[in-house]
Amino acid sequence: MKKIEGLKEVRARVDAVDAQLHELLIERAALVGQQRALEEAAGLSQPLHHPAREAEVLRARVEAHAGPLSLLTIEHLWREIIAGSASALGGVTLHMDGASNAAALMESARFYFGFDVPLSEEIDPPAVLAAVHENAGDLGIVGLEERAEQPWWRGLGIRSDGSSGPMVVARLPFLVMDERAADLPALVIAGAYDTEAVTDVRVYDARWNGTPPVSLMSQGIEVLSFYRTYEGVDALLAVSGDLSSADLQEAFSASGALPDKLRLVGGYAAPIDIDGEFDGDPEADERSDRDSEED
Repeated sequence: MKKIEGLKEVRARVDAVDAQLHELLIERAALVGQQRALEEAAGLSQPLHHPAREAEVLRARVEAHAGPLSLLTIEHLWREIIAGSASALGGVTLHMDGASNAAALMESARFYFGFDVPLSEEIDPPAVLAAVHENAGDLGIVGLEERAEQPWWRGLGIRSDGSSGPMVVARLPFLVMDERAADLPALVIAGAYDTEAVTDVRVYDARWNGTPPVSLMSQGIEVLSFYRTYEGVDALLAVSGDLSSADLQEAFSASGALPDKLRLVGGYAAPIDIDGEFDGDPEADERSDRDSEED
């Protein structure tokens, strides 16, 4: 009888915790609505999705986590809560890159942005950028490929007419771990973002005429994607936000790879490496660079 009574007590406690969680979610949604109203009253134009703030929240949850519940479960729950709150405040559409792995990109889209956000599949990355530019407040998600079929990132940043174009605002996955769900490497694109708001990692559009660089990773510069042209190579680069402009130029010089063109096209919060292997093997990256050079 004692075991049965103990079981009933635990079940009752679980039910009580569920009720508390629901009440807290309702309270949180109300507070988010109040915050939005106060921002609008103060004339502050804030996007519904704020990647830097989301990263801050998730970092705190990772640091506070304990027990058998998977970190992926915690991440997904918080992503769903954040995305659901944003959806309750207004309509946001997520524009997907139709040229990427459709099933994997869909999995990532639903994992990170929840099921309330409408999805619109675009034909390719440039179409995603165009949709985000034309629809204020919308987001885009583009799958990252080491060798791109086109230098789509040229459409990021300041446009030819002088207007501010879409920017990179987040990198996925945010929690990096072995054999995780929704693990397709991707970038989140948005318009009307202050590039100084996300300073962990800055993203650049770099172009070289003639011989492309042999190795950049040894200087702490990551090549997210590249595209070969008849003149040379275009690359989308990720650089630590701690590097000043002078430090960055010095790093390019040390690698023998001063670009002919270099534009800031966004930034993102540094992913959290759960397994401690996100930095990779510099020697392996250098070998990969040499192999790409020989192709």
